[in-house]
Amino acid sequence: MTEITRRQMFGTAAAAAAAVSVPGMASAAAPLATGQAPGFYRRKVADAQITALLDGYIDVAHGFWTGIEQATVEDLAAAAGLPDNGSIRIGVTSYLINQGDRLVLVDTGSADLFGPTAGKFLSALAAAGHTPEQVDDILVTHMHPDHIGALLENGAAVFPNAQIHVAGLEFDYWTSTSEQSKAPDFARSWFDAAISVRKAYDGRINLFSKEAAVLPGITAVPLYGHTPGHSGFRLSSGNEDLLIWGDACGVASVQFAHPEAGLAFDVDGAAGKKTRAGLLDMAAGDGLLVASAHLPFPTFGRVLRSGEAYAWQPDEYRFDL
Repeated sequence: MTEITRRQMFGTAAAAAAAVSVPGMASAAAPLATGQAPGFYRRKVADAQITALLDGYIDVAHGFWTGIEQATVEDLAAAAGLPDNGSIRIGVTSYLINQGDRLVLVDTGSADLFGPTAGKFLSALAAAGHTPEQVDDILVTHMHPDHIGALLENGAAVFPNAQIHVAGLEFDYWTSTSEQSKAPDFARSWFDAAISVRKAYDGRINLFSKEAAVLPGITAVPLYGHTPGHSGFRLSSGNEDLLIWGDACGVASVQFAHPEAGLAFDVDGAAGKKTRAGLLDMAAGDGLLVASAHLPFPTFGRVLRSGEAYAWQPDEYRFDL
């Protein structure tokens, strides 16, 4: 590890001061950047390496909230320093788990299904040094388009060698035309995406139930409510654990302080509220490392108790792997 000495520090400071004091020194003009670099971030969990892959972002309008007054949402957004524009911006993140002998994805981003501000998952995967052909398994927390979109390109499978793992309850719901006919208008096209995945990956879709041991070291965690078979995945490596909990609690500025708050996208809001309460209590009590698709990128952190509710503690940046 390199240590900075007092001599180096003051020498560097003196050189910097001399540089800015030269008369007539010009500053080179440059156009402003138009976006961030591809978003990926790596963190170790014992022997496993986890890469968070940023797909982009979506804006959740205040009017989509349920179980909480809009004025309260506005106050929470203001307290978090967010823009006063009637919505809360959230990221869309997937995860690549490298177990040494196996590459496992948890969700795949939205492709072109959620507008131009998302759909950057494959670019992030490439920037992180991986290709779809290398992926062995894909774990699906739930079949909303921002979690399964990049499984397909023009209706064809993007991942030629991967096995898909999804809860049976989830798969049966989103591939049901009768459920599609009863869904809200905004959600009906989401069933089409799931049905297309079923066709493209026919023979490679593995259904599990409840707390199944899905893969070596990875166990499903039922988190029903947001969708009928919504599942988290708990990775155990060495003496460390990571719970990737999908969308069970996704908007940090609102749902930690108000776990009762849900969204219109929840298929069963009452069940989602109960699930979220139990999840946050467990995560805070166990001091568990967690990650979630819509928490602030790169999304790793822990849940703390805060009075009768909770607070989010982001994981500190890891300089080493």
